[in-house]
Amino acid sequence: MKNAVENVSRRAVLAGVGSLLGAGCLGAERTPGTSDTDWRMYGCDPGRTRFVPNASLPRDGVDIAWERSVSASGWYPPVVANETVYCQYSNGLFVLDAATGEGTRASTYGPFGRDISPMAFASTELYRDGVLVVPYGTVIGGYAAGRDGWPDSVSGIGEERARWWLDGDSTSASRLPLRASDGEWLGSPLTVDGTLVSLHPRSATLSASDSDDGSNRWRFDLETVAADGYVASPVGHVVDTTTGTVVVKLRTRREESAIAVPLLVGISSENGSLEWRTTTGEVSSGDTNPGVEPADSLTTRDGTVYTIDWDTSSRALRLRELDAATGELGWTKSLDRSEHIGVAVDEARLYHVGLVDREGAPETFRIVALDRNSGSRRWVETIDGAPVVPRLPYGAPPTVADEHLLVPGRRGLHALDRGTGETLWTFTEMAPTSGGGSVERSGMTPAVVTDDRIVIGTTLMLYGLE
Repeated sequence: MKNAVENVSRRAVLAGVGSLLGAGCLGAERTPGTSDTDWRMYGCDPGRTRFVPNASLPRDGVDIAWERSVSASGWYPPVVANETVYCQYSNGLFVLDAATGEGTRASTYGPFGRDISPMAFASTELYRDGVLVVPYGTVIGGYAAGRDGWPDSVSGIGEERARWWLDGDSTSASRLPLRASDGEWLGSPLTVDGTLVSLHPRSATLSASDSDDGSNRWRFDLETVAADGYVASPVGHVVDTTTGTVVVKLRTRREESAIAVPLLVGISSENGSLEWRTTTGEVSSGDTNPGVEPADSLTTRDGTVYTIDWDTSSRALRLRELDAATGELGWTKSLDRSEHIGVAVDEARLYHVGLVDREGAPETFRIVALDRNSGSRRWVETIDGAPVVPRLPYGAPPTVADEHLLVPGRRGLHALDRGTGETLWTFTEMAPTSGGGSVERSGMTPAVVTDDRIVIGTTLMLYGLE
């Protein structure tokens, strides 16, 4: 049986890193506990809700607490954990104090941090500083995360800081071969209580691994869930901690067909067993088949899953509610949008950010708040300044923090009242152009919030706002 739980021995992996004990890289103390204000990945939590509890943000505008400039953007979403900011861009990695912005910019010369999915942070028992998780498609590396240990430059793949490698099938203290794969950002690794839950697109597997050493706890072969005559490709995943369910979104299609149908499966986070499978679009002929939306189109909270896909016959976005424990479908909401940007979820509402076309005008943000119980509309707002390119990393999903819904766009960062949709403020800074003029710095990453700080990557500048 391919999906049986695999208890891989940790001895071989620990032996490979044992020599580091004498160098002081390891310790018996657990990573300092992360608080509710720590954002371990760009989705904030295993459900990718992008909801930040206990934040304290101003309603009348923000000031610049610190800034770090770069010569080329190419930002990946920042990670904030244990009061440290990790943010990869085209030519390096920032490792900074979240309050002051002071710290290292490690220039990169080689494949480290390039062509990756968003990074994550995982707490550990074996290491004092935790691990920075860097996904290179199917292969994932776990790096020493300590703020003070990063050099001014990282060559190659950064093997001198790597603690373990995994690819869903095996784990090693030595680098595993990197192989090209078409991983989606929605499939970036998630961390849950010392367990790394990761998708591996090349082998079409989902795995759960120990964040201490990368050793495998279980793996699931996703090719086994496709119906007869169909092939399945993973798109992304979330973890519902209320029910202990990993929900995986897949594209399924008939062999020889280019039309994809979304499929969701629920897998036990405890042992990797299949709990349920649900097709959210009817399989029919012609152009009535649904299209699978990969970009930030899956989230879960308190036992409820929300997924977003296209109805290609009407070009409407469809938001579907599912029960995380059973896969049973609930309400459906259709939205007239030209592009999907992302979603966020708080205690009572689901927020969707998309684009709409207006005659003679650039694409514009259309933001709607829906009641989580019924899918009914609470409010809707339209804002100019949508991103030039809506897909990540150039267009970013929203963040919910304090009373704010934070939406990055062409003109910087917009803050809306999450209860009413009223615009509270827009943070805009200007960047000089080669012709002697200036242009607004676009918000190019999600707004990452920790306590009273907002960290965001913009055109040629990383900001800490307060």
